[in-house]
Amino acid sequence: MENLHVFSRCIRVTDHHIDALQHVNNVQYLQWMMEAAEQHWQSRALPEMICDLIWVVRRHEIDYLGQAMVGDELLLRTWTGAYSGAVWWRHFTIEQASNQSPLVTAATQFALVNRKTGKPQPIRQPTVAIFQEQE
Repeated sequence: MENLHVFSRCIRVTDHHIDALQHVNNVQYLQWMMEAAEQHWQSRALPEMICDLIWVVRRHEIDYLGQAMVGDELLLRTWTGAYSGAVWWRHFTIEQASNQSPLVTAATQFALVNRKTGKPQPIRQPTVAIFQEQE
């Protein structure tokens, strides 16, 4: 992870995120992860990349490790991992901001798709480069 750009966002849990068990619904964590993946892409990609390419989910692996309640402040982090052909793994962590207690760890396998053709697009170096640190 040392040479990859890590995207972070803070989340405050509201009543809207809570399920019948009075904690954050598991589907809500997934929604936050997908939003963060999109925000990371939008914040790093060149306009022509955003116009020409789209990421589609192939697989999710999620471990739920703890519970969050209304009012909790959470920290979500995401970064890219291994890639091959048109497929790229993206990793996520969600933790309590106050004590770094882990709530979720996850990995999602995305496929890069050409918007015009609807077909997989091999991941090329310019796409890889946007997720490397550029400080």
